[in-house]
Amino acid sequence: MHIKDREFIRGKVPMTKEEIRAISIAKLNLQEDSVLIDVGAGTGSVGIEGATYLKKGFVYGIEKNRDGIELIEKNLEKFQIKNYKLIFGVAPKDLKKIEKNSFDKMFIGGSSGNMEEIIDFFIEYSKPESDFVINIIALESLSNTLEIIKRKNLKNVEIVNVGVSRDKKVGNYTMMMGENPIYIISGRK
Repeated sequence: MHIKDREFIRGKVPMTKEEIRAISIAKLNLQEDSVLIDVGAGTGSVGIEGATYLKKGFVYGIEKNRDGIELIEKNLEKFQIKNYKLIFGVAPKDLKKIEKNSFDKMFIGGSSGNMEEIIDFFIEYSKPESDFVINIIALESLSNTLEIIKRKNLKNVEIVNVGVSRDKKVGNYTMMMGENPIYIISGRK
């Protein structure tokens, strides 16, 4: 089920916007029994919307920010999401309780500087042929992440750069105001 940005309870925590969320979720190739890990869950937008597609699946969301945890809890309640476990902590250190081969999808919206360790966790713990999606804004993070992905020999890597502009009324005129361009990297183990 597609969820509009305005439907989420929001604070000052970053949120993956709905156009970027739609592309990212599509690139995850979710199946009804997929198990998704949402790293750097923020407001929970990707994991919560993803959970609505998982009739037999499950989402683990991990977030280090207390404000984010509170927002995710409120959004889980608002959307009545039952197939979601929220973890307070930092990936991958606080994901070690998840059993090997128990998940097949990973979304990385924030890495807290642990991108290589998170990718190593994905490679070691996910099922064979698992899919990942990483959203990046900063060029330095993009360069670093691409180098890591290259060294790890991940398959079917694709990079999409998405720029979204939103309308804003200025008097009798409508102007388009640009959002940050986002790099969406997808691939497979």
